[in-house]
Amino acid sequence: MPKMKIRSAYKTIIFYTAAIIAALAAYQIYPSIDINDKDSSSFSSVRVADDINIISKQPHSIEHPKEKKVVAEYLFHRLEQLGGKAQMFEYDSIECKFGGHFNIANIYASFDPPAVSDSTRYILLVAHYDSRYSQRVLEDTVYSYGAADDGYGVGVILESINVALKFRNDWKQGIKVLYTDAEEHNLDGMRSILLHDNHLLNGVNLVINVEARGVKGPALLFETSAGNKEVMELYKKARNPYTYSLTTLVYRILSNDTDFSLIKDSIPGMNFSVIDNLKYYHTDKDNFSNISLKSLEHYGMQIVPMIEEYLKGEKFGAEMAFVSDDDLVFFTIPLLGLFCFTKSGYVALNILTLIFFAIVLLIYMKMKGLKLYMIFRRMLWPLAFFAGSFVAGEAVGWLAACINGEKFDFVSVKYVEHDYVIVLVSMAVLFLWNLIFYRLKARKGIRFGYEYLFAVLMFAQLLSFVLMLSVLENFFILVPLFAALCALFLAIFKYGRVGFLLSGTVTMLLGFSFCYCLVTALTIGSLGVVLMLCSVYFSMIIGQYYLFKRNV
Repeated sequence: MPKMKIRSAYKTIIFYTAAIIAALAAYQIYPSIDINDKDSSSFSSVRVADDINIISKQPHSIEHPKEKKVVAEYLFHRLEQLGGKAQMFEYDSIECKFGGHFNIANIYASFDPPAVSDSTRYILLVAHYDSRYSQRVLEDTVYSYGAADDGYGVGVILESINVALKFRNDWKQGIKVLYTDAEEHNLDGMRSILLHDNHLLNGVNLVINVEARGVKGPALLFETSAGNKEVMELYKKARNPYTYSLTTLVYRILSNDTDFSLIKDSIPGMNFSVIDNLKYYHTDKDNFSNISLKSLEHYGMQIVPMIEEYLKGEKFGAEMAFVSDDDLVFFTIPLLGLFCFTKSGYVALNILTLIFFAIVLLIYMKMKGLKLYMIFRRMLWPLAFFAGSFVAGEAVGWLAACINGEKFDFVSVKYVEHDYVIVLVSMAVLFLWNLIFYRLKARKGIRFGYEYLFAVLMFAQLLSFVLMLSVLENFFILVPLFAALCALFLAIFKYGRVGFLLSGTVTMLLGFSFCYCLVTALTIGSLGVVLMLCSVYFSMIIGQYYLFKRNV
């Protein structure tokens, strides 16, 4: 085999190996999580699982008052066992949406610091302990066992307290726990607290609500209260963070609610949940055999360090410690961590990226003789891929729903068999289509490579700018765009190979992790949106790969 072909194959292997590793890391999100055993002094998902095993033996919804009472008494006992001042708050004659009335009971406990006074501040840890009442799944009526929703929340809170008690002598603030009843039915437990026993929230200046929408995957900080600057400062203490400010924006638009929805306007805080495997959500598949220890560990990795920082930090004793007028734009990139920006700083970053794009383009027009009108002509192709990917993706989603006998919905096609296989195959087909198209066109020479990549980046720049002006959330385009511009800039000084390799890796890390979040949150009904984004990512990666091979 000629040396040129060997070198070409070698470069191909290097580039796509880096891309595949990045994609796998992005999909796993939390690949390095270890499971701590029962004897560990740190947060242990095994101990959490022991509580969940007891809680989820039977469905315990509002339709199962006896079973629900057993769970309530167990949790009351566990809080007392940990040394909390536990109380049960019962409310009767709650109106049922299906007719009649029922009774509920909220469980409350406080854990005070060594020195307590009327001005002592508390973090409020919230989860609901009722499971979902009957739900229709295709042709069957099923009940959830509540192992994940919300056994995860209940168990994670118990274990977080267990860990925090080991350094109780260092506490400056305290902990309050609220396990609500009937969250699944119109948030009745939290509504009753606010209506009848609002004094339980006295002294609370931060709330963490722990939920589950699915049974596996990373624990996502999917919502914060408004004015989240100080809240996010605390979240920086979390290990292995996983969050996007965009999810808060989307969640505020959707009709979904949690207990946090009723108090987030009065108490700053955060809302956590796993969101993977929606077809197990609120069904009989939400049982102990399907829980994920890795997911439980990931809750602990994020929440426990924040609780420790809060309890030990004197500054958090102020009533307004987490109150702010500023909302941050933030996102995580696997392996790289959490990135936070003020709104003004993020706008400035967008403007700088636009200026950087113009500078790099002008340099290449002068150095390589690129013509602006040719770049605009080449831009028709990424635009066509972008639009075509949406149409094809939605068609696939609609067809999958029809085959599975489910009504198509843009954000909730739950019960499609092998949905992730369909998504991955669709992505693979899109990538191969882009690659074949590019290889055919790239025969025109190196100039086409430059023109096409700049056409893709120009399209990305326009899309990014529109998103910035409309919702300010464009990180999923802005970051790959900026990385590619940096690679092109480095290529001017003969460091293009390193630049394109790093840029492609960053694009895959962010792109796959964000698309994974979209698919799990919105289901296969939004496959068109995912493929639209992938068309941009794949075009960027393939364009940079070509220049990487050409040693530019």
